Amino acid sequence: MKLLNKTSIYYLLFALPVFAICSAFLYYLISSEIIDNLDESLLKEKTELEQKLKSGIDYTALQDDEIHFRLFNGIIKESSIRFFDTTIYDKTEQEILPFRGLTTIINNGDTNLEVFVLRSYIESDDLISSILYPVIILFVILLAGFFLINWYVSKKLWKPFYQTLEQLTNYKITEETEKFANVNIKEFSELNTTLTAMTKKMHEDFINQKQFIENASHEIQTPLAVIKSKIELLIQSKNLNESDIQIIQAAYNASNKLSALNKALLLLSKIENNQFKEIETIGFMSFIEKTLEHFEGLAEIKNIKIEKNYSSELKIKMNPILAEILISNLIQNAIRHNVKDGTIKIDLSQHLFSISNTSDSNIENTQALFNRFHKNEASAESIGLGLAIVKEICDKYSIKIEYKCEQKVHTIELYF
Repeated sequence: MKLLNKTSIYYLLFALPVFAICSAFLYYLISSEIIDNLDESLLKEKTELEQKLKSGIDYTALQDDEIHFRLFNGIIKESSIRFFDTTIYDKTEQEILPFRGLTTIINNGDTNLEVFVLRSYIESDDLISSILYPVIILFVILLAGFFLINWYVSKKLWKPFYQTLEQLTNYKITEETEKFANVNIKEFSELNTTLTAMTKKMHEDFINQKQFIENASHEIQTPLAVIKSKIELLIQSKNLNESDIQIIQAAYNASNKLSALNKALLLLSKIENNQFKEIETIGFMSFIEKTLEHFEGLAEIKNIKIEKNYSSELKIKMNPILAEILISNLIQNAIRHNVKDGTIKIDLSQHLFSISNTSDSNIENTQALFNRFHKNEASAESIGLGLAIVKEICDKYSIKIEYKCEQKVHTIELYF
């Protein structure tokens, strides 16, 4: 959830209960004031009735729909005035209406009369409505206004932050980042200044590391080539016994592996540094056929049967060198980790390239094979970077890669 939305929610969670409480409290105040006014009116009516009775007016002449008398023979208490609420059916309105009432005992010569005086709540309710509803509407308008103003102001204030966040999202360490904008909000200005210095330092460290790796890899190639050539000359010597030849052969194999490792690391570095920028529309079918011809001899040594199923051509825009490396590594991996008299199956469609091979083992954690220097225990000759290079190329071109292993059949699928 965005910070602005979360702030707005907290504002509403605070404002709505306050609004409800204030509305209820306002209704209570208005109702109390109206009831007090009704009670005062009823007391005033009671006083006027007492005066009229003392002047000799018969109580029956004073009765109407809102004033009732009846003889009272009980004991008169010191405070006989009592207020009450009731409802009465109104024949004119044809509905039951609320009333506020007063009952008390009035002396009328030799008799006591219990009087009931009623006042309708209708006018009071209209008064409450005429006061409360406009106030509630005003509160709603103020609440909505405060919310919109808060949202607008917060959005405007946080705009530099979201710009910085977008710039960080698009940040690539391989490219020199533009300076973060200067803003007039102190906290955001300090954040942008710090981020500018940090990204600049990261880019400089990356460039230095990149140059070091490239230089070191190139420098290592030269002594490795010398070592290999000297070992080759030494192997051709006629004065070596079987034991010496085995030791020299082991050293030669190690130098070959070290050379392959150095080239693989250099290739990974170049891919990460985006040094393969040339892009062409690549047809996978021709690249697969060329690669199979290249590894034909290696497949024949193990008597591996290759099954091809090309339902349609697969075309993608990518660097041709990386496309060749991608296909070559996958086919070489399928041959190297296959069994004698095994099978390789290649499927190609418009959006899928799949290659599977038989094997003598099952692998549970197949995703770990894409990690650098992770290799199957049975593959001692592997340097553990083939599939890491494949994964790096797939990530570069947003190709989804999956590795499956079922019943000793290993399958790698590329989804385009």
